[in-house]
Amino acid sequence: MEAHVGHRASRRPNVSVVLAASDGADHLVRAVESVLNQSYSDFELLTVDCASHDRTASILSSFHDRDIRVEVIERDDSALASGVVEALDRARGAYVMFVRPEDWLAPNALGNLVEFAEEHRLDIAAPMRSDDVWDAQDRSSSSQPRRAASCVLDGRDAVRHGMSDLYEQGLLSQATGLLIERMRAVDHRLALATDDEGLGFVIACLEDAERIGACDTACYHRVAFGKKGQRTFDPAFMSRCANEHTQMMGLVRRWGLDCDPDVVVPLHRRHVRRLIECIDNTTVGKSRVSSIERLGRVQEMLNAEDARASLAAVKPAASDFGIMYKPMTQGNAAACCMGSHLREFARQSHLPLFAQR
Repeated sequence: MEAHVGHRASRRPNVSVVLAASDGADHLVRAVESVLNQSYSDFELLTVDCASHDRTASILSSFHDRDIRVEVIERDDSALASGVVEALDRARGAYVMFVRPEDWLAPNALGNLVEFAEEHRLDIAAPMRSDDVWDAQDRSSSSQPRRAASCVLDGRDAVRHGMSDLYEQGLLSQATGLLIERMRAVDHRLALATDDEGLGFVIACLEDAERIGACDTACYHRVAFGKKGQRTFDPAFMSRCANEHTQMMGLVRRWGLDCDPDVVVPLHRRHVRRLIECIDNTTVGKSRVSSIERLGRVQEMLNAEDARASLAAVKPAASDFGIMYKPMTQGNAAACCMGSHLREFARQSHLPLFAQR
């Protein structure tokens, strides 16, 4: 493997932004420019080309030639997690942030997040998130904000009792977009080599965190692709959903908080909402999968032990989950699929009835 890494900027940057790509040329320019165009400039951008066969290498090389903050690492394998780990090992900043090549940072996001993290001496700072769906012409067709009021959890006990509320909002479920103390990230870098969107890494960083917070003036846009605002069918969504919930329940169990409703109920609420997303994706996601197979997949979700436990845990707030809760608790896959179709019709028609919740 080769690397253009002479650290052309002699002064140590405050933030290391890491972006690894394999055949990411279609959307890479937007991601890189969203970082380089930030009003905050005290950062290095460590990019990794993981054995791409498209124009990824030339795009990154062009940015490297034009901007002293950009470094390029060239790898001979396509494993993105390994590329991220290598870039992290080369990082020099006090903080690190991971960015996917499909995603982008809102203007001023980096500066606002760094200011917030430094003011409160945070181990981990989470921005707000927007889950965007783009069409084939790179036009945004729908977005779902993940927001919380700015807050700081100061002290290990506060982190352990309060992080589930941030997780429920989707602010701690992925490694991308988080601003993390670099040495903490380095200590747990091997947890990045898992296929869980970085959740295992986030959990490892949370295990002994003393101060974390959420900043409502910074936004990270996570992009998926589909048609008319609807993502394509993702056959791995169901297993990721179950694995995510299992990992989070394992974390609070290790902390001895798995019987504390204030801690575990937000995890269950998040899990039920994720299950609804999964049912929607299975039911109306674009694919050639037969309706019989889709119905079987939904039934499998409803029969799972983790789904039954979470549905029972959120029963006092059943109305929060709209028309989907009752058929889910009944294990009625056909009714759930019908509910997803109704919700999709309402979404495309901009009707408040059956809206996404």
